[in-house]
Amino acid sequence: MAVIKDVAKLAGVSTATVSRIINGKGEASPETIKKVMQIVEELNFRPSSVAKSLSKRKSNLIALLVPNLDNPFFSELVKAIQISANKKGYRIYLCNSEDNREKVEYYLEAMADNYVMGAIINSLFVTEEDLEKLENRGIATITIDRAQFSHPYSALAVDHVNGSYLATKHLIEAGKCKKLAFLSGPELEKSSQDRYQGYLKAVSELDASHIVKLSGEFDIESGYQACLDYLSQGQTIDGIVSSNDAMAIGVIRACEDMGIRIPTDIKIIGYDNINFGKYSVPRLSTINQFKRKSGDLIINELESVSVHGKAPQKYEVTPEIVIRETSI
Repeated sequence: MAVIKDVAKLAGVSTATVSRIINGKGEASPETIKKVMQIVEELNFRPSSVAKSLSKRKSNLIALLVPNLDNPFFSELVKAIQISANKKGYRIYLCNSEDNREKVEYYLEAMADNYVMGAIINSLFVTEEDLEKLENRGIATITIDRAQFSHPYSALAVDHVNGSYLATKHLIEAGKCKKLAFLSGPELEKSSQDRYQGYLKAVSELDASHIVKLSGEFDIESGYQACLDYLSQGQTIDGIVSSNDAMAIGVIRACEDMGIRIPTDIKIIGYDNINFGKYSVPRLSTINQFKRKSGDLIINELESVSVHGKAPQKYEVTPEIVIRETSI
């Protein structure tokens, strides 16, 4: 495979001259340009994407920083964004931080080293100062969901208070639930706090009682264990509002192991609308927090700021309820 040095040697010019010519910057005589392009064609030379990135100080890479891939919601989010990016000729540089600040710092530096054109940030461990550093290095940013702090850059937020309110209201009104439990995600996470506030709002406004707040970690295992530990004490509830679908799947399994019938004895609703929920037994009622075209919105916003130089915009998604078998 031919490299730029081969072209330069045959043309009798420097590699810098070849680089300027193939990048359309001229700065050579018409005869030299013609000769170089002829050799490029003969050798079937194609400059690498890395070389182009170095010359332009920007690539077609978009960094996507997520907290983990264990939660199906994040793996599905990655897929949706990747599809939207690929449609417009961009590639995704996936950064799985595992909610670890050291890994976050590594990836933030790697984004600059790879000359990404933009960064999509979904992490509790990215600060406004981090975003400012990326922006100062010419990397447009957009924060989504978990990073809901006030900053001057692009952002996509979800109205989790309203989403959880809709979920709880559904169990109370359509499901006829009177004694409810709330299964929370990590206490320090803002989305957990917002979902709990939405739940309390519905319980206080409607004719129902809040019995207990259970603690989980947004994964199947913690949902299973929290539900099993509580119900094994002989406690009586008729509805569980789960902060996400992964924990709700664990709740379904715990109830099955204890001989508790869903939705006859206990009704359940999750949050996230992951694909697996359509195939669980019974099928999981849930809250859909991201619209189908959210991936397109995110990529279009990055492109608008990075490529076209437009001002950053803020977006808020209004969740929608998805009713299936666990709540009716």
